[in-house]
Amino acid sequence: MNPLSLPIPPCRLLVIDDNRAIHDDIRKIFAVRSDAGKLEALEAELFGTPNIASSRPVFIIDSAYQGQDGLALAQQALTEDQPYQVAFIDVRMPPGWDGIETLEHLWQTDPDLQAVICTAYADYSWTEIIARLGRSDQFLILKKPFDPIEMSQLAAALSRKWILHRQVQQQLDALDHLVQQRTGELQAANEQLRQEIVQREKIELELRLSQKLEAVGQLAAGIAHEINTPIQYIGDSVHFLQSAFDDLTGLITVYQALWPQFRQNPQSADWQAKVQDAEEAADLDYLREQAPRAFERTLEGVERVAGIVRAMREFAHPDQREQSSADLNKALLNTLTVARNEYKYVADLETDLGDLPPILCYASDLNQVFLNLVVNAAHAIGDVVGNSADKGRITVRTRDLGETVEITIADTGNGIPEAIRERIFDPFFTTKPVGKGTGQGLAIARSIVVDKHRGSLTFETVAGQGTTFYIRLPVSGRVVGGDPP
Repeated sequence: MNPLSLPIPPCRLLVIDDNRAIHDDIRKIFAVRSDAGKLEALEAELFGTPNIASSRPVFIIDSAYQGQDGLALAQQALTEDQPYQVAFIDVRMPPGWDGIETLEHLWQTDPDLQAVICTAYADYSWTEIIARLGRSDQFLILKKPFDPIEMSQLAAALSRKWILHRQVQQQLDALDHLVQQRTGELQAANEQLRQEIVQREKIELELRLSQKLEAVGQLAAGIAHEINTPIQYIGDSVHFLQSAFDDLTGLITVYQALWPQFRQNPQSADWQAKVQDAEEAADLDYLREQAPRAFERTLEGVERVAGIVRAMREFAHPDQREQSSADLNKALLNTLTVARNEYKYVADLETDLGDLPPILCYASDLNQVFLNLVVNAAHAIGDVVGNSADKGRITVRTRDLGETVEITIADTGNGIPEAIRERIFDPFFTTKPVGKGTGQGLAIARSIVVDKHRGSLTFETVAGQGTTFYIRLPVSGRVVGGDPP
């Protein structure tokens, strides 16, 4: 089909000019003669020229005599989903907006509108117009008096440009929708594949663990014991947060009750005393300090469970994870926070943390070492103090020794009996009653410190006075090129 024979939809023009005669002239320019079709058909028959009557654009023209009125028509046209394609705008239109200001408002409403600025005077220089409207291919300047053919051509060209722009935008929107659809399908397929890979790895891991568990016997009981501790920390943190919320709710209730008294007499000592009592009862400073830590403990507890499972797996069959730089003082403080429920009833905590350089290490595994030693210290003191109100002491220190750092964890328990001192790092060795321990804590700790980090884990103990564990770690991590852990 010849493109020239395709019908063009009506083009909507908006004329904004304070001179009514201009509107009449423009309508005459775009008026369609009733006999135009017959004359063009006769021309085609006599001279063999193509009949292009159907391709001539038809213009629907609306008039406004001030810029504000033109803006209202443009807004209404958009609301009716019948936007204007081209606007002819006079520059001088007293007493309202001039043409430049009018076009600024029109573009804020309809950014796609094509415009022709009509003027008979040099009201604005080209530089001033560019400064106001910017460099754009959406407007042209037409000098008065108009040439009918020039105006007709401008209207036809700009309206066709508007239509083509709209068609291109529709194609782009359709393409974007298709891309999003295909992207979603690919993401869904990728997620399904990822889940299948994770499930396959999980099954393989479970099979390997099952074989290892079968070989080492009571390892499963050790996993249950080790996981139970961080689960308790999570519960304690949630209970603390619930209590903190209740305290804050009570404080807010006091504030609300005393608000009328404050409004009546801001200087009254009565309401001030009550507020102070309520704030002291809520212990705001403590809540500000501990509530964020409780959230951190909860999240760290969840990670700790995963870390414990990884640590037990690595104990039996370690992988080749990369070491990373870590702040051991921060790791110790986090561990002490997590373990607080274990020692707070039986021991006071003393910390003496020196300045340490960043350590290249497996931080999550060292956290497990610290946790095991702190919990063991708490249990050792608990055996001494029993149900009495007395408390022992747990002391945690760190020191920079140059190429290595040293962490000491000391308790005031009964000490380690001489007969078993050589066996405390053996897997499954424990002096605790059945159900209280499986002997995995110190064995795992030694494996992490010595085997994975090429460090040392030693202890000093005095019967009836307590035990001190010494952890020494190389600052630069385990020896490069050494045997893998």
